Amino acid sequence: MRMVMIDLKRLAFWGLAFCAVVLPALSVRAQAIEGTYEIEGQNPSQQRTYKGEAQVKRTGRTYSVVWKVGQTPQFGTGVVVDKTFAVVFQTFSPGSGPGRPGIVVFTIENDRIGQGIWTGIGQQDTGLENWTATDRP
Repeated sequence: MRMVMIDLKRLAFWGLAFCAVVLPALSVRAQAIEGTYEIEGQNPSQQRTYKGEAQVKRTGRTYSVVWKVGQTPQFGTGVVVDKTFAVVFQTFSPGSGPGRPGIVVFTIENDRIGQGIWTGIGQQDTGLENWTATDRP
């Protein structure tokens, strides 16, 4: 019986040590996606590409995302789950009001947002975006 008690204490110790070391490291990794990105994308059903810039900022457990492609800004709110960054977004054109909302889902590699697939509400096709961090090595 004593052997079991020692093993349980040891297990509890290592469990707490894991939580104290690994869990904060995971949250730091999630913060690492913050920054400025160059974007290159392709609209659904089109061969032509577009270029722009995006800013990502952590806002509690979510992220604020601002895209700038040409003169049209898009604003979004995203969440990180494992190595995936999902963002709901909407275009706002001055004088025209809000555009069609959409969703984009990116991969996260080496603490950077990478390639994503996106679509707008009601669309039946998807577009692509590749992000490259510009403010970090």
